[in-house]
Amino acid sequence: MKHLLTDITGIGESTAALLAEHGIDSVTALRKTSIKKLCRVPGFSETRATVVLACADELKSADKALKRAEKDALQTAIQAAKKEKKAIRQAEKDAEKAARLAAKDVKKATRQAEKEAATLAKQAAKNAKKAGTPNKADKPNKGKKKKK
Repeated sequence: MKHLLTDITGIGESTAALLAEHGIDSVTALRKTSIKKLCRVPGFSETRATVVLACADELKSADKALKRAEKDALQTAIQAAKKEKKAIRQAEKDAEKAARLAAKDVKKATRQAEKEAATLAKQAAKNAKKAGTPNKADKPNKGKKKKK
């Protein structure tokens, strides 16, 4: 992230203008500057130069930490999305498997019901045939005439 010199603690607008006159116009340029060179700028003692450089380094470290945190957050979000996608795929597979098993059970139950219906129909036909056929004692003699 690009920062202005005024983002550093201890540097205001006038100090930033003064630093720019001495060739220090960015935080990067300030960080590359030695304490001796910074002490040549009016208003900078060795103590102030040390503090300002430390603040510039701290600003850079904060940027690195922020970038690292953003990267970690992005990686975490990517991992969570991958896990969610995997869970969705697994749920779809489970649903398909359940549907296949249900269809198989329905087919099996249908076959069993058809088999039972055929058995019952066969039994009913057999019972109907039995009920419709007279016993031998009840049957009239065919072709034989009764004697009087």
